[in-house]
Amino acid sequence: MRNAYVAFSVTLLAMSTAAVAHSLAANQPGSNGAPEPAGQTGGAQQPPLFRLEVRQVPVDLVVLDKQGNPVRGLTKDDFTVKEDGTDQQIVSFETEDGSVPSYVPPKLPVLPVNTFVDVPSEPERGPLYILYYDMVNTPQEDQMAFRQGLLKFVDNVQPGTRMALFVNATGLHMLQGFTSDHALLRAAIERKGPGPHIPLVFLEGRTFGMMDWGAALSNLKFIAEYMSGMAGRKNLIWMASIFPIPVGPTIVGKAGATASMPAQSGSVGAQGGPQALDLSELGAESIKKSYAAMMRSQIALYPVSLRGIEGSENPGGAGDTNADYQNMNVIASATGGHAYYSSNHPETLIDKAVEHGLSYYTLTYAPTNTKYDGSMRRIEVALTNRRDYTLTYRTVYYAVSDDEQTVHKGDALQTRFIAAKAEDTLYANIEHGAPMLHDLLFSVHLAVAGGPVMATPAQMLELVDSPAFFRTRHKDRPLKPLTPVKLQKYRIDYGVIDPQLKVEAKRSGTPAILEFAAAAYDLDGKLLNSQLNDGMASTDAKSDGKPAATFRAEQELEVPPGAASIRIAVRDKATNRTGTMEVPLPLKAEPRAKTGSGG
Repeated sequence: MRNAYVAFSVTLLAMSTAAVAHSLAANQPGSNGAPEPAGQTGGAQQPPLFRLEVRQVPVDLVVLDKQGNPVRGLTKDDFTVKEDGTDQQIVSFETEDGSVPSYVPPKLPVLPVNTFVDVPSEPERGPLYILYYDMVNTPQEDQMAFRQGLLKFVDNVQPGTRMALFVNATGLHMLQGFTSDHALLRAAIERKGPGPHIPLVFLEGRTFGMMDWGAALSNLKFIAEYMSGMAGRKNLIWMASIFPIPVGPTIVGKAGATASMPAQSGSVGAQGGPQALDLSELGAESIKKSYAAMMRSQIALYPVSLRGIEGSENPGGAGDTNADYQNMNVIASATGGHAYYSSNHPETLIDKAVEHGLSYYTLTYAPTNTKYDGSMRRIEVALTNRRDYTLTYRTVYYAVSDDEQTVHKGDALQTRFIAAKAEDTLYANIEHGAPMLHDLLFSVHLAVAGGPVMATPAQMLELVDSPAFFRTRHKDRPLKPLTPVKLQKYRIDYGVIDPQLKVEAKRSGTPAILEFAAAAYDLDGKLLNSQLNDGMASTDAKSDGKPAATFRAEQELEVPPGAASIRIAVRDKATNRTGTMEVPLPLKAEPRAKTGSGG
């Protein structure tokens, strides 16, 4: 999985119009006066992304009453924000009520074979959830007890909850991208090798970094950077028995400290923490950048202990259960999440974590301290009139500049990749496993075009460039050409169903410019090939004089062996409205055309 590089080869594709998928267009919000589904705003664009260079810090807040129920109906004026004790001005304020759908899909007709639309099968609700099963830091006895609990959770989670599944075993792998189809999650859990999967028992934890805080931070940072460019809050549910990450560059809290104890200088959020630990300068930088990456991607950590009530033996032989739980509390609090532990039913703990982060408020503020020197900044949020509510939010962030955060020493490619995602959301949305977007509604029909054909030398060079390097990247050609492989051509037929495009074209006097992107991935998320085409949305009318219901485009993608999916995106360049979907391979067999008798 740890190959997140996306690039596109670029050509120009002319578009034509055709009246296809009329029933789909009729269900598109804003078309012919059709009512918008409840909980959906027509043409709603993605929430803004936050970057430190524009001097805005995002803070997600979960507000609960005494009974632990979400408090709704609060406004910007109900909150005050301080950074390092200095009052801050709230710049923006939004609410997310997970009790109601955030998107209700239109009704779809029965689609032809290998035809797909970028709408989910049921209403979506709440933020994105990342299920991160850390087998490296989970002893064998806890693994055996947890597998059925994870399946039980997936089978009973609230419909419409969008989740992705990662596992850390012989490396970090995404087993299932973001989906609200929980049957896909179950299939990913039960999948057997070869290839990325959850083994029944993983016995090589010590070999692959058990209790290695550097390795643990690296995985969290990688997930955060994978999520960068995807808007909104993400709840990362970290399922393990051991949570070895430090919570600050220099930790001087006392063992057994609790959040109610006097503040301990140097611990994250000055809340107290584990026994004193002085880390090297290199380690301190790793901690800063990992926590900074989680803040930028709006990730809240939800550590969920798999040790049960009795608790498995600590492989490190250090500390006690209460100290471990306190460390989980501090880690969660620093990122705006919540820790869950002390239960022999881990599925109930995961369910609590999902419920806790379902509804929240998001505010941003412009820090008065504009010096981005990597220092730790403490955030304090309070309600102006209520003292009986519990607030959960990110209590600390590191003021790392954009340039410093994106730099990966010794890895110029990853540096360019992170920088590109910050500048252009298409890089994030075309990634394998990214959530489906439906700001712009479109359909596609995929078809195999002929049989596999041996690639030419020129095609092999294109394959070398496309998956691994950006258009802005300069590199030397390999000294020896790669061994040719057979390429399978896929034809992609697009139908863009968006009345707003015609409104925008009429207002501006120029037709919309659309981008069509397709990328093929293997089972482990490695990019195999990609294609990006620009097209002009025609404003021509149909033969009856009425505007066409759709804009059509065709695209071809040459796919090397091992492809498991093709991810597809359409974007309106003027407004950044985007639609995405991911189609699994192989495709279904197309029905044979009926041959009529002559006469």
